[in-house]
Amino acid sequence: MADRLASPLHIVQDAGLTPLHADALAALHHIAAQVACAHTLPDAVQLVLINDDYMSNLNTTYRSKEGTTDVLSFDLGIIPGQNSSGEVYISLPQAQRQATALSVPPLVELARLLVHGLLHLAGWVHDTSEQLDAMERETDHFLTTASLSP
Repeated sequence: MADRLASPLHIVQDAGLTPLHADALAALHHIAAQVACAHTLPDAVQLVLINDDYMSNLNTTYRSKEGTTDVLSFDLGIIPGQNSSGEVYISLPQAQRQATALSVPPLVELARLLVHGLLHLAGWVHDTSEQLDAMERETDHFLTTASLSP
């Protein structure tokens, strides 16, 4: 399976966050490539790992919701003269709290949130419980095939 998203996926971390280990970065690139092989994504995707304050500001600004959340996706579309692009923002502290609550390794939760964000960029929505169930099944499929060991 070609990793056609491996190079266009750019991962950045907000200042003050502990940098991810190279193995974790490789795992995130791998699972993103799997999603890209199965779904149409923007040509370039940036994963931005941020803190709760940054996420809270995004959540308020773009969703009119107070407080932090785990993941937000933004399809930036096509800028004239450039390829299509998208951004996935993940609150690393929130992902770590969720991993603890779910008794899974932080990388597994981070990968789950990345897949969720990528599926949004591919056009998936979860306005109904049926849509959410389908999106969660698709996410679980990618986590299983990515060989992430919980």
